[in-house]
Amino acid sequence: MPIAASVRRASSDEIVEWDALIETNPDGGHMVQSLAFAQTKRFDGLEPVFLVIDAPVPDGATERIHALALEGKVSLGRYWYLPMGPTATDMAPVVAALRSFAAEEPGLLVVKIEPHLERSPERINELVALGLEQSRDMQVMTHTVVLDLTMGEEELFASFSQMIRRQVRGATKKGYRVERPEPSPATFDRMYAMMLTVAGGKGMAGMRERAYYDEFWGAFTANGTGRFYFGYDDDSGEPQSGIFVTTAGRTVVYKDGGSRPDRKINGGSALLLWTAMQDAIADGKLAFDLAGTPPPERADDPTHPFHGLAQFKLRFGQISSFLPSFDLVLQPMRHRLWERVVRRIEWRIKKGPDTLR
Repeated sequence: MPIAASVRRASSDEIVEWDALIETNPDGGHMVQSLAFAQTKRFDGLEPVFLVIDAPVPDGATERIHALALEGKVSLGRYWYLPMGPTATDMAPVVAALRSFAAEEPGLLVVKIEPHLERSPERINELVALGLEQSRDMQVMTHTVVLDLTMGEEELFASFSQMIRRQVRGATKKGYRVERPEPSPATFDRMYAMMLTVAGGKGMAGMRERAYYDEFWGAFTANGTGRFYFGYDDDSGEPQSGIFVTTAGRTVVYKDGGSRPDRKINGGSALLLWTAMQDAIADGKLAFDLAGTPPPERADDPTHPFHGLAQFKLRFGQISSFLPSFDLVLQPMRHRLWERVVRRIEWRIKKGPDTLR
């Protein structure tokens, strides 16, 4: 008889050690499963639920998955969203255990899951066959460029396009200076100002309000899982470009970036990222996620909001596509009513987080 998976809420001691525990997940853990991300999403009215899943693997052993669920409330009930998780070697027992566990939660309409597995028709069909309903791409990192850091510095650098290699070498030779500033209100001010210079002063596609970034950068730096890199091409004391990366889990994520359009030395943005990658390799991280591109079939579509940024990111590597989200529906009639009628009305009246749209 197959061994069943089990789900429980994490203990208080486990929550304290959460960022270390997600690194032991089968996928090595990720920014969106971390303590800082859980804290930040309270800004959007979502409360964290920390889950521990023990799941069987084919060799008869078990693997433990630490999964963050974000709980939201709508007029018809509650919902959970597990960003980029849970990821298991065998998803079937995990889905079954989640269904049983969530069914005991009063008023829970749906559990939206997002296994961080590469997308394929076969994998999608496998999850649909488990009784899940395919939903949409929730994370910008559903389509992204992920670099393998385990190959080492020389091989990784050689895998970049000739243009990126030339920019990094040229910026280094011409004295472009990279620093890691301490988190402070002044650092936040400079970073946000550089982000606003994108797209002719409109900011990046999907850019949030300043208060959200204060929450995000503050939470990750306070937890020791976020760092800034600023680049300088003169002695003015003002950075020419900046990036913010998260280091929660074993994948480093290039979360935010920006630069002044006037520059005295070209290639600074490439050098900042390469410096962050070298630090990640030194820290023993497994991967570096450039966080967001169009889907492969729209990589050359100038109307896609990520088109401009993707042209830069694709010089580092190819697009990887991961699974969309899936809905584990617990109350079909109420969920159907929400999807077909109530959702459109409710969000016209009161804006809410985007996790159940």
